[in-house]
Amino acid sequence: MAHVNYEEMLAPYALTALDHADARTLEEHLVTCLNCRRELDDWQATVAALALNAPPVEPSPQVRPRILESVRAERSTAPHGSDKSEQTIPTLIPFQQTKRFWNATQKFGALAAGVAFLALLISVLVLWKHNRSAQAEIARLSAERASAQQELDRQRKVLELLSTRGASLAVLSGTAEAPNAHATLTYDRQSGQAVLLTEGLPSAPRGKAYQLWFIVGNQPMPGRVFATDPAGKAILSDQIPSQARNAAVFAITLEPESGVKAPTGAIYLRSSS
Repeated sequence: MAHVNYEEMLAPYALTALDHADARTLEEHLVTCLNCRRELDDWQATVAALALNAPPVEPSPQVRPRILESVRAERSTAPHGSDKSEQTIPTLIPFQQTKRFWNATQKFGALAAGVAFLALLISVLVLWKHNRSAQAEIARLSAERASAQQELDRQRKVLELLSTRGASLAVLSGTAEAPNAHATLTYDRQSGQAVLLTEGLPSAPRGKAYQLWFIVGNQPMPGRVFATDPAGKAILSDQIPSQARNAAVFAITLEPESGVKAPTGAIYLRSSS
């Protein structure tokens, strides 16, 4: 018999759950195996501790009459001449049956643990999916909030200028370069403060930006450069030179993103003269 089989018999032996043949085999092995004797001592100590820690329970009143009745029945059925001192040996559960029971219990426990782990994994995946959906929704709402805030800022600046005395409004229409684009330039003739609002401008290529121009006669004066959002919208605050506040043409061209002193690119938006 393999040594591991002896080790598996130690716990049932300490609990007196081995049948007579298995117990006799184990006892013969214990004579020559010091390790098994030490492990058996540990098992027996554990069994004793469990017995001492178990709370005492008073048997029910029916236990004593049942025991006496069982003894009388055994005496009445015992053959004559039998030794009265002979004790009935209770039937013990064979070791192999006990081992099969433990193996089945272990398999059931492993199956239950697997099911619990699978349920946990599914829960984690569901939460992860919900988290991604929530993050996408938060990003969408944040973008909408930023867009709404930008639009409010545009409207506020325009209203502030329009409410001032001497305010003017110029409309810029798209050229062949941007036929769907348009813009408004609201400005104060006295202070020269101006706000430009654009819509529908194409996305500027890399390294390029749009630039505002104030044209008096044939002399263009540079304004600031600006970039648009994906919808072609932009808001730009600028200062109109004094000589361009009463009569000027406003235009927008595509230039290097650092800006230029004189226009070099095509005109995308232009006001009427």
